Amino acid sequence: MNHKILHKLENIIHDNPGLLCDKKLLEKTINYEFGVDILVSDPKNIAEIVNAIDVKVLSRYFSEVWQPETKKFKYSGLSLIDEVNKLNPKNVLDAGCGYNEFKGKINNLIGIDPYNKHADIQVSITDYHPTEKFDVVLALGSINFGSTSKIFSELEHVVHLCESGGVLFFRVNPGLQHTPPESQWISFYPWDSNFVINCAREFGVEILDLRNDSKNRMYFVWRKK
Repeated sequence: MNHKILHKLENIIHDNPGLLCDKKLLEKTINYEFGVDILVSDPKNIAEIVNAIDVKVLSRYFSEVWQPETKKFKYSGLSLIDEVNKLNPKNVLDAGCGYNEFKGKINNLIGIDPYNKHADIQVSITDYHPTEKFDVVLALGSINFGSTSKIFSELEHVVHLCESGGVLFFRVNPGLQHTPPESQWISFYPWDSNFVINCAREFGVEILDLRNDSKNRMYFVWRKK
């Protein structure tokens, strides 16, 4: 759950508890405070409301505002093109591909993204269930939003989508807020090296690389045993 949204919503309802009895007024208040439109089925189901706001906030930001900065990253940017192609993969998954910048540059790549129309398939990471597994998986800034349990589930799923012996490349944000005001309510997960190491142990993957990247991001590479 997005605790930034939860805390704000709790404060709003604390000041005006009548919102719990008026769906339409609550919807208008949410639009005013968070800048998104949602349909409230049960005003007292705060968890459901918070999750609905979170989905809309992420969708608005990554479909209308966010722009990629792939060229600025030393390790997890354009240098990955040659690094991945050298592995001669039969298929590559770009999980959270954004504008699908690696399409046509990395061989045999398919890009998925829940928000960007340039993706080959518009779907979230955990809702993607292909019949095949992938030699290489990229998750470059896409597993970075929400609670530890959500991050863990997304990591678990991309590891599942990777072939045994396959390689996974990651770029993550250690909790740094983006500057556009539309990102105000996004919960950026505070990644650190200990979390990378502990998750690798849980999933039984080998850490091939773990280092700081440009723009205060982290870069790491796993191999599925």
